[in-house]
Amino acid sequence: MRAELHCHSNYSFQEGASSVEDLLVRARDLGYRALALTDHDNLCGAMHFAQVAKTLDIQSITGAELTIKDGEDGRDNSHLTFLAETREGYSQLSNLMSYSYVSSDRRNPALDLKYLPDRVHGLVLLTGCRVGRVPSLLTDGRYAEAETQLRRYLDWFGTDNVFVELQQNLVQGDTSRNRRLIDLARKLGVPTVATNNVHYHVSERHRLQDALVSIKNNLSLEQTHKERRANNQFYLKSSEEMAALFSRCPEAIKNTLRIAERCSFDLTKDLAYS
Repeated sequence: MRAELHCHSNYSFQEGASSVEDLLVRARDLGYRALALTDHDNLCGAMHFAQVAKTLDIQSITGAELTIKDGEDGRDNSHLTFLAETREGYSQLSNLMSYSYVSSDRRNPALDLKYLPDRVHGLVLLTGCRVGRVPSLLTDGRYAEAETQLRRYLDWFGTDNVFVELQQNLVQGDTSRNRRLIDLARKLGVPTVATNNVHYHVSERHRLQDALVSIKNNLSLEQTHKERRANNQFYLKSSEEMAALFSRCPEAIKNTLRIAERCSFDLTKDLAYS
């Protein structure tokens, strides 16, 4: 058994190719205990997701994948995955997202990490997809910089709240990058977690995702090979499929449930609106 902790719905506008209902029904059919919604730079679908999940007896985890401002020109921006563990964590995530819009072009929000509070509470941080700062530095062979960056995350978020995110979508470079991520995680004593960067509920839906990305870039399908996903593997996989992909790192699968157990925040009841 496992949980999926990195999942995009059609609230990841012009990126996610499946509805909240599609994803949750598929998760139920696959026997998932929990599913996180981590749409790009917004929480627009969070309440809808939590409400539907409750009807299907699936634990909903509220999160987001935020764009992080790494360069002045915005061309070096990276991604981080945040999950709300508590009500305070949800509040901090909402604030960070607001800062990302206020301090940037609203069409292209990016969070400057200078807006992090002195103490971050109630958030679980995953180091992100291949566009994450740590993974991309390792891909480029910049090992010392990657270690420095991961140590910063540990200082900012706390050693118990950071997980090195591994993704295996059968894309060239995934295996070598995961090997380097695992080596770095073990060196610093940071746990790993396996996610699939889900953008649609079944593999056949990748065609719609390709079309959405082409529309987003105002280009034809033939012109967007670099912008589109490399294959049709970014779907909600079964526990058996994920276990096979991460057979050399089974703890990364087990940690999905460990994190899910920690993320007890329930958006449908824990905000205490009067």
